[in-house]
Amino acid sequence: MGKILIVEDDPIISKGLAELAQSIHSELELIITEYAEEALNCAKKDVIDAFFLDIQLKDYSGLLLGKKIREIDAYKLTPIVFITAIPTRELLAYKEIHCYDYIVKPFTEEEVTKVFQTIIRHGINKKEEKKPMLKLKQKVYSYLIKQEEIIYIESISRKLLIVTVKEKFIVSTYTLNQILDKLTEDFLQCHKGYIVNINYVKKIDKLNNLIQLKETDFRIPIGRKYKEILVGKCI
Repeated sequence: MGKILIVEDDPIISKGLAELAQSIHSELELIITEYAEEALNCAKKDVIDAFFLDIQLKDYSGLLLGKKIREIDAYKLTPIVFITAIPTRELLAYKEIHCYDYIVKPFTEEEVTKVFQTIIRHGINKKEEKKPMLKLKQKVYSYLIKQEEIIYIESISRKLLIVTVKEKFIVSTYTLNQILDKLTEDFLQCHKGYIVNINYVKKIDKLNNLIQLKETDFRIPIGRKYKEILVGKCI
């Protein structure tokens, strides 16, 4: 599932773009805002797979927003599509921001659909294929879990509980250390019975040695010997 950020101050246009995008890929997550600064903050906090930016926004221009996005290392090559009623400014966008494409108002559904299809099929879908997976074999069946969706893993009575943003899995025949070897650097052992995905760490309570997580109210204990590494990695 990819994420597209639409920055457009006309609600009719932004709604139309969102509906077209989801008609092509129903599992897309769409973020919509009217303000450049809000969009920039969102890009810093989240992982965006493509940007659709109106050039004339309420607080500052989409061109300036595009420049600020390109200054973030993670978005050096991320598709940026400009939405504009002033075609003559597109040459500036291509030269300075290396935008992926642009849409001129008023645009047709066919024009926008082609842009979305190309980005989704050759950009977001390809990116999804490269995302690390956790492969776990059991006696009867096997699991294939997206690592980015794993919040934490808990050891319970010789079994492992894997909690993701969508569902929970219980597996046997694996230890925490064996699982940890299969995971990316986003995962840390924070206690003898827990592994946590640091991308879901919302807050570290140093006084009570607890981790407050995003997406769940459950709090994970922090073991004394893991505390220093965990705090250093998350702050």
